Amino acid sequence: MANRDMTQIVRWIARAGAGVTAVFILFLITAHIITDGLAPLLYLTAREGAMMAAFATLWLGLVIGWKWELGGGLLIVGGMAAFYLLDYLFSGMFPRGAYFLIFALPGVLFLYCGLTANSVKQ
Repeated sequence: MANRDMTQIVRWIARAGAGVTAVFILFLITAHIITDGLAPLLYLTAREGAMMAAFATLWLGLVIGWKWELGGGLLIVGGMAAFYLLDYLFSGMFPRGAYFLIFALPGVLFLYCGLTANSVKQ
C-alpha cells in the first residue's frame, strides 16, 4: 500500500473519530445544561474555568482538524496536555485511567496526516 493511500485511510479514521468525539462532548455539555441550567457556568472556580478552556481548545481542534489537520491536531493534543497539566497543578495528581486520552487520539492521527501531507502530495 502506498504512503498516500495509508495517509488517506488515517485521515478518514481521524475525521470519523473527531466527529464522534465532538458530538459526544456537545451531548455531554447539552445534557449538563438541560439538567442544571446555565447558572453553574457563571460561577466556575478558577480550576473549573481553566480546565474547561483547555477542553474547549481540544473541541475546537476536533472541528478545525477536518480542514487543517496539523493545526487541529496541535490544538487537540495541546488542549489535552493543558487539561492534564492543570489537573496535576490543581490536585497534585493526573486524571485516573486513560479515558480522557481517548479524546486526544484523533489529534495524534491528524498530526500524522498533517506531517505526512508535506511529503506526500494529496
